[in-house]
Amino acid sequence: MRTASFLFAMSLGITLTFGCSKAPSTDQPAVGSSPNMRMTHLVSLQLGEQPGAFQVEDVTGPAAGESLCYRCKYGSRPTVVIFAREVNPSVANLVQQIDQKVSENEEKKLAAFMVALNEDPEEIKPQLIDVQTSHHIRHIPLTVFNDLHGPAGYGLSPEATVQVMMWNREGIRVNEILDGEISDDQIAKVVHQTESILK
Repeated sequence: MRTASFLFAMSLGITLTFGCSKAPSTDQPAVGSSPNMRMTHLVSLQLGEQPGAFQVEDVTGPAAGESLCYRCKYGSRPTVVIFAREVNPSVANLVQQIDQKVSENEEKKLAAFMVALNEDPEEIKPQLIDVQTSHHIRHIPLTVFNDLHGPAGYGLSPEATVQVMMWNREGIRVNEILDGEISDDQIAKVVHQTESILK
């Protein structure tokens, strides 16, 4: 009896130890931070892959002043995300035209959000508020992420001024890298690509 009890206790201890070591963490990472950040930046998202969750600070959207995951909030809806390391007139024009596209496709549940990548979010927040006001942005939350590399696992191009990703329930459909001042033709091309996630 003692031998059986001892073996049962040992078995239970081993099961609990290995079970805990394999359990995924439920802790949410802070805005712009992640364990293994540098390592996971080496892995680029490919077409068809599902993008992971990441937290941003909302600046102009319905959750202004709060940290949340718009990737999670929008779920499998067709979604456009504009990652920008600069906020200049051409970026503001791109945001405005995507905002119009969202307005035109409300019945198809098209969603979008902009993520300004900056190591000092307080520096860029006034620029985002100005873009929202001057360009009458009504459907796209403008947010900040306090790391120039972008969210872990997204593999954003380090040279890109802007990188636009679009996805739906089938995964990533568009991954467009834009550098420098964005031309009107480039903006038109990106806006047209939203059709690929509405099918």
